[in-house]
Formats: sequence, structure tokens, C-alpha cells
Amino acid sequence: MNKATGKLVIICLVILLIILHHDVWNWDNKEPVFGFMPMALLWQAGISIGAGATWFLATKIAWPEFNEDDADLAVETATAQEGDE
Repeated sequence: MNKATGKLVIICLVILLIILHHDVWNWDNKEPVFGFMPMALLWQAGISIGAGATWFLATKIAWPEFNEDDADLAVETATAQEGDE
């Protein structure tokens, strides 16, 4: 998967999480899940897990690459140019 496709996937996942976060279908559901947890709370826990998974994917797929060797070279070049002046 290339960077452009990865970014599009992450954007779509974030939009999906935003839409699913507004769980209007659970507002009137008072039945506890597993005998103790309100459905709305379970739903929000699922959204939180989904957000964590989306962030993990974002760091693996769409995070910009940074090469420390290039940064070191840029610092050395800037230092050398300052010394020449």
C-alpha cells in the first residue's frame, strides 16, 4: 500500500469513527450488556478501541518518513556554512 492510499484509508476510518461516535440508536436502550454495562458505555468503549487502532494504523501507514542521516547531514552542512562566513 502506497502513502497516498494509506492516507485515504486513515481519513476514511476517522470519518467513520466520527459518524459512529454519535450513537443515536443507543440513547433509549436501557438494557445492560453482560448484566452490568449500559449499551451506550459499551459502544463508547468500542469507539475508543477503534480510535486506538486507527491511530496505530496511521503511524504505521501514513506517518511521514524521517531519515536521521539526512537530518544529521543538514545540521553538519548548516554548521559548515556558518563557519565559512
